[in-house]
Amino acid sequence: MIHFSVVIPNLHTPTVGETVASLEHQTYDHAHYEVIVVGMDKYNLVRESDLVHFDRSDVPLSPARARNRGVAQARGDVIVFTDADCLARPDWLAVLAERFSDPAVTVVGGGVDIRSRNFWTLADNISMFYEYLDIHPAGERLQLPSLNLAIRRQAFKEVCGFDERYPRPSSEDADLTIRLRKRGHRLYFEPRAVVAHQPPRNRLRDLLRHGYYQGMYSTKVDPRYANEEGLPGLLHTRLGVALFSPLLAAGVVLRVFAKYKSLRPYWYTAPMIFLSKMAWCFGAAARPDERIWSQSV
Repeated sequence: MIHFSVVIPNLHTPTVGETVASLEHQTYDHAHYEVIVVGMDKYNLVRESDLVHFDRSDVPLSPARARNRGVAQARGDVIVFTDADCLARPDWLAVLAERFSDPAVTVVGGGVDIRSRNFWTLADNISMFYEYLDIHPAGERLQLPSLNLAIRRQAFKEVCGFDERYPRPSSEDADLTIRLRKRGHRLYFEPRAVVAHQPPRNRLRDLLRHGYYQGMYSTKVDPRYANEEGLPGLLHTRLGVALFSPLLAAGVVLRVFAKYKSLRPYWYTAPMIFLSKMAWCFGAAARPDERIWSQSV
């Protein structure tokens, strides 16, 4: 059997206890996986056991740094990443094990269950993860999100892990998976390996803040990936993104509900998705000085 190491970055997340509990109740043989939580937990929700190890940090860590720190102590053949606001379905690891039974498979991203009774959480999830829902068909992707991502240890080492210059949850996962793809690793999407994403975003301000920082560090406006994302040249400039922000935001909303028929029952989230993408554009226009990316990882 494949041995997994599940790595979870945590910064006082109030749902991390539920995340860990969902991993303790996997149908996969407990002898063949471990759970490593890295970060800070002021609520004391992480309970260590034979299965769960908590690497407590004295200072806040970015997700990129926390994940790399977790991988450094992991013993598994395959490193699996999820977030402290996700709940893994009981067969999550078993489904991933099916995929990794093929030695040629090196990177697998799982499906995201975005259903939520909270309107703001639902809108934010659709805005950010509409391409990776558990209701979509399996197949290759150009990039994959780290809330549900599994990578063979050797492939992770090949690209030197996550880029720790990303200071917050943003596009460190897109950057990592693009680098993996450029090294020849196929990025496979397996919708049956499901986590439910329930972030604590309960207000419009939370949704806008999330969109803003996603835009600020997005690979779509990163000069290193100008040829990877397929955006017109003008949109790689701060002025271009700002000027065309309403058209860009509206275009995403149209794409979401035109291409993905299964999302049409959630049409009422369209105004919030538009605002989320407007915030993304403003964040992209305010992105950091490009000199910080002058040297690749």
